[in-house]
Amino acid sequence: MDRTALPHLRSKFCRDATGVSAVEFALILPLMLALFIGGSELARAIDNSRKVTLVSRVLADLTSQGDTVNPMAAATMQDILSSASLVLAPYNSNSTSIVISAVGVYATNLTRPYICSSTTLNGVARTAKANATDITVPPTFQLPGMRYVLAEVSMPYQPIFGSAVMKTFTGAAGLTFKVGMPWPVRAGKVVNSTYSEVILPSGVACPLTP
Repeated sequence: MDRTALPHLRSKFCRDATGVSAVEFALILPLMLALFIGGSELARAIDNSRKVTLVSRVLADLTSQGDTVNPMAAATMQDILSSASLVLAPYNSNSTSIVISAVGVYATNLTRPYICSSTTLNGVARTAKANATDITVPPTFQLPGMRYVLAEVSMPYQPIFGSAVMKTFTGAAGLTFKVGMPWPVRAGKVVNSTYSEVILPSGVACPLTP
């Protein structure tokens, strides 16, 4: 090669802009994909979380309306629990855990709810005739003799792009949305209190004293 041509070639190479766009695109493509995937997952996760909150409200409200009989008929309770799949659609509700409890509040412990009766779908019902130590009575319900319904829903989030991508963005392979929704009794009957209560299937009324 003619050494006298080297300065000319070097100058031409420095001025040549051919392929710059392709190089720039290759550099920013991973960032663009990360933003797209992250944005998509975030929007879907927020919607899933909203659905879990909504279904807990629906279940608590329907249960609080009671039944024509008290304790509530098992078939009525099953219909209420089955409505969760309709509210959660299009998300798969098969792995969703639902626990509904009829709760009493007593002067001896206004902050810890007393579980009078409890039922579940895909989960473990709360222990009846005992105080729950892992939840707190909402301030507005901290009244002696108060009765209310508590709907607890737990749903694992299934990412679109797989757990590996989810772990990259959140540090965990997946998320689980949990909501506990306290709800005032809207029907039921008065038993051992001045407040109405709903008695769940196979359950008994809240006692006069715990």
